[in-house]
Amino acid sequence: MASSDKQWRIDFAKRLKGFRLQFQAYKPRGENSDHDHCAACWAKFAEFEGSDILHEGYATCDDYPRGARYEWVCQTCFDDLKDEMQWSTAAK
Repeated sequence: MASSDKQWRIDFAKRLKGFRLQFQAYKPRGENSDHDHCAACWAKFAEFEGSDILHEGYATCDDYPRGARYEWVCQTCFDDLKDEMQWSTAAK
C-alpha cells in the first residue's frame, strides 16, 4: 500500500497506470490550449514563463488511447510513483 503522501497522487493518475511515458519539452496539443497539468499533482506545464511553471516532463506516447502528449507527469511525481504506476520510459 502506498503511503498517504503518495496515495492521493496515485488516485489522480490511475488512468495512466502501465503506460509508456517520454521525457520531453512541453508543447501544447493544439492552438486552443496553452498549458496542461501533471496528471498526479496538478503542477502546471506551459511554454510561457511564470511562477512554478514547468517546461519539461513526462508525456504520454502514441500508444495512449488519447494520443501523444495528451497527459503529462512532472519529474517529481514520475520519480515518486513510477514503481507503483508501472510506468516505463520511451526513447526519444
